[in-house]
Formats: sequence, C-alpha cells, structure tokens
Amino acid sequence: MANADTPRGFQPLRHLTGGTIRQNSYSIAPAYTTAIFKGDIVKLVAGGGIEIAAAGARSVGVFMGVEYTDPQGEQKFSKYWPGTAACTNIIATVCDDPHVTFAVQSAGSTVAADVGTLGDHVATTGSTITGQSANELNGTTGTAYAGFRVLGKIDQAGNAFGTNVNLEVQLVEHEYMPGNEATTPGV
Repeated sequence: MANADTPRGFQPLRHLTGGTIRQNSYSIAPAYTTAIFKGDIVKLVAGGGIEIAAAGARSVGVFMGVEYTDPQGEQKFSKYWPGTAACTNIIATVCDDPHVTFAVQSAGSTVAADVGTLGDHVATTGSTITGQSANELNGTTGTAYAGFRVLGKIDQAGNAFGTNVNLEVQLVEHEYMPGNEATTPGV
C-alpha cells in the first residue's frame, strides 16, 4: 500500500539528548508580507527577526505560531503569520534548538540507504484554513551539504520507505551549530 501524500511541514519530534523541546520568541518585521505557516523553516535576518528560509539557506528553526496586533488594534494568536501589512507587536515562536529532531514527509522516494544522507526542504504554501505548512523534505538525498540529515523512517503503521515516507530529520544548516558561523545571517 502506498504512503498517503499528506505534507504537514516540520513537526518537533524529540530532543537528541533527552532534554525538553523548547521554543523561543523572534520578531517579524511589520513590512514582511509573506505568509509563514506552522512547520515552515525560518531564517534569521539582520536585526534579529525571522523570515521564510529558502532551500539551501542556513536556518534558525521551525516556525510554531505567532501573536500580533492587527490593524484594528485586536490582539491575535495564530498558527500562521498571514503577512498582513500594518500589524504591530509581531512575536513569532520558533523551535530553534539544534538538537531537536523533526518529523517530515519526503517529497519523493526515500529508501533505507538514504538514512544518514542529506537533503533540503521543499518550501510550498501552507493552508490558511488550518495554518499548517506543506513543506516536505526533497526526496533526493545525498552526501553534499544540505539543510537536513535523514535519521530514519518514523515507526508508525502504514509508513514504508518509498514515496511520501514520513522521516525523522535533524536540521544541520543551523545558525546555532558550530561551523555554521557567517557574517550575514541566513546566507
């Protein structure tokens, strides 16, 4: 039976050291009008805020939600940032610990031999109904430097290696991992 094609972004799974999965707060610039969905990969920008990360860019973590004041002065709490201009007090929650692993669906066929190899995320638009990301891991993995390391297949009923397999991955192009330092965030 084929795996279901149900992309849902990156979901925190476990802490590699057995620790607690924690999240931190980051700002989003009021002028940033691109939607960010729960489970999207985000990067640091100058000034300490976040934006969507392109595949291949260093990242700070996974977007988990946002609170902001809308143009009518109403306080909102949401799974996704709608990218509405004129909002203020925008505070995003990000799972930014480099030792957290994530569950994600493969966009293509991933086999057992791909465990330990690297792949980038596939950024796609999420759902404004559920607020959930539709990001996936590129099904083509290899040994060249990329954003995520495949740690294995998620042990769940109906999940088999192949197309749309649910995987456990770790973010390796992480801003807070030694060796990823640069003078410009997110590059």
